[in-house]
Amino acid sequence: MKKTVDKRVKRTKKAFQCTLLALLKEKCFEDITITEIVKKADYNRGTFYIHYEQKEDLLQEMMDEKLDELRFAFRKPYQHLTDEVNIRELSTTCLFDHFLINRDFYQTMLSSRVSINFQEEMVRSLEKHFKEDIDFTSNHVPNDINLKLFYHYRVYGIIGLIIEWIRSDFQHSKSYMAEQVVKIATFHTKKVSIKSN
Repeated sequence: MKKTVDKRVKRTKKAFQCTLLALLKEKCFEDITITEIVKKADYNRGTFYIHYEQKEDLLQEMMDEKLDELRFAFRKPYQHLTDEVNIRELSTTCLFDHFLINRDFYQTMLSSRVSINFQEEMVRSLEKHFKEDIDFTSNHVPNDINLKLFYHYRVYGIIGLIIEWIRSDFQHSKSYMAEQVVKIATFHTKKVSIKSN
């Protein structure tokens, strides 16, 4: 009996999440009402209030679930590995796969229609995973380089690359992006040319 109730709860919550995402494609979060959500999801207000106090709770739950999935995708390539790993042998395809599978969610949530800064939450989440799991100091970073700044440079570079890929409507394939991350991460810039004005 409990399994049936759990399945029903999951199905109901999923319906509310899908409805909210669909509405966010059309209008700003502030303009969406609970009445609209329940009507479009084909439930009543009472059912909504069993699970959520306000629409912000629904939005937060939707974001939290997706960020949990993101954590799983981030850790998948190395979850059974220990010690040092050659970056060239580490595939990040499942990470890009996650964004591709959830393209509607990320494109909508990174749009101006969502007042909550989801990009900041996403960055914080990825930064946390990097901090917990990846030690860039194994690269034998010279003593005159500030490790904290080096770490932020690496982490935010990868995050920026992912956000740009989402915003460009996934212009490149996931395998191309995974390959580029490795190439960019292992490339050392020795000199640059100054453009003439």
